[in-house]
Amino acid sequence: MNCRNPIILLFAALFLSSCEKNEVSKIPQIGFLQFSPSIIQAGRDTAFMQFSIRDGDADLGVTPGTNKYDIYIKDLRFDSAGFVGYLFPGIDPGILDPEKGITGTCTFLFIPQLLYPRTDSPVHYRFDTARFEVYITDRAGNNSNRIITDPLVMKR
Repeated sequence: MNCRNPIILLFAALFLSSCEKNEVSKIPQIGFLQFSPSIIQAGRDTAFMQFSIRDGDADLGVTPGTNKYDIYIKDLRFDSAGFVGYLFPGIDPGILDPEKGITGTCTFLFIPQLLYPRTDSPVHYRFDTARFEVYITDRAGNNSNRIITDPLVMKR
């Protein structure tokens, strides 16, 4: 009888340890990964910004047409500039599992018309350097942490 109790406790411990609880926050978290390339020809080249995403309840992707956005980006070169909103591309509902959450990488494409050097100073005659502040929002209205990108150099 003494031998059975430790075996039952061992099986109970193994069962409980195999139960996996989602420990990821329901508030989205992002992290800057890279610009590719990090130096561009202004008005000609595109740049790809990549950042990681984690969301514990996988409720990413707002409904289009609701005047809400998923990604908010602010160009830090301009004091008066506000955040501009963008939508995620469609996310397959099959991977949005609130029990498991979601992790991934977002690659945001800056088209050439969005990347231009300032003209307010002769210092920026040949090139300009921009950094961007970024955050995302989920369907519940939770805002992620805010990140500031590495510099992106724009040559004329």
